[in-house]
Amino acid sequence: MKKLSFRAITIALSLTLTTINCSNSNDEDNTTPTNQQTPITTQYFHPPTWIQGIWGVTNGTTTIKLFRFTVDDFIMITGTSEVSMTGTIKATPNGGSVDETINQTQYNFTVKYNITPTTQGFEFRKVSATQIQWKDNSHNTWFDLVKM
Repeated sequence: MKKLSFRAITIALSLTLTTINCSNSNDEDNTTPTNQQTPITTQYFHPPTWIQGIWGVTNGTTTIKLFRFTVDDFIMITGTSEVSMTGTIKATPNGGSVDETINQTQYNFTVKYNITPTTQGFEFRKVSATQIQWKDNSHNTWFDLVKM
């Protein structure tokens, strides 16, 4: 298993982030619909219990939190900012979908955005209750992460 520096992990995580630009239309219809319905809430992510929590890297003096898994979301942590993937999908014009593979030792998913051919793939595998591995697909490299 490769052990890489925090800088390498931070760069790899930065490469996985996607910026999505939304356009703003000035042709908005200001009429109020007469038959308003309750919005449907879609749960895009279903992380297994073994991966729920905050995961990152530490070398004893420096700690970097990278990912947070909740019962219904995947959140990327960069410094003091958190990016909810559910929020990103909902903010994207025409939304998106998530294809998941879940078992006792793997949690893999691909986020597909409906307005663009852009996809984001993530692979995680369980090593123990306090350690997982994350695959940086852009470099085909696995990183060891610990539970924070």
